[in-house]
Amino acid sequence: MDAKQIKKATDDLAIMSYILEQDYINNEGEVTEQTERAERQVAALKYLLTTEGIDSLGHWLKAKEDEIKTLKAEKDYIDRKIKAHAGTIDYIKHVANGILKAAGVEAVKGSLGYKFARTVSCKTTVKAEDLDKEYLDAVTEAARNAGLPACIDVALKTNATRLQDAGEGFDKYVAIELDDTCTFTKPRARKEA
Repeated sequence: MDAKQIKKATDDLAIMSYILEQDYINNEGEVTEQTERAERQVAALKYLLTTEGIDSLGHWLKAKEDEIKTLKAEKDYIDRKIKAHAGTIDYIKHVANGILKAAGVEAVKGSLGYKFARTVSCKTTVKAEDLDKEYLDAVTEAARNAGLPACIDVALKTNATRLQDAGEGFDKYVAIELDDTCTFTKPRARKEA
């Protein structure tokens, strides 16, 4: 059974059960040939829905769960591939930077139009452990005093730019990592008129 067939059988069961109930009410509970026929039809629909209908839904649900597992595995594989390619890109830039240093030039453009230029990358990160040591206990205590229940955790959230902009010594919670690297420009196709 597919979803439409299950829906139709469920609707039919509801309608037939209602009609059967009305027949019993109108006949003051008397069993008639018509009510017996309706009872058999209701029973048949119940049996169909609770066997074939449930099995169909079970197969469909399992297929969707399996599909999710497959998609998650494929996503994990793609994420690993992206991470590996990003590592390779960093390595290529490192090698190109080495060539530029050895050649004593700041930039070079190859014969195919690929261009590398030396630069220094600056990566800033928040020293979250230091920030937590300094402020988390005080913030947690203030939150508890304000009525925040113990079942809810408190966390500090910020970014390096906000800490640097704040001044007043907050830059001590920012880690700065400088790295000699290079930028990369690929050749561009000619624009069509």
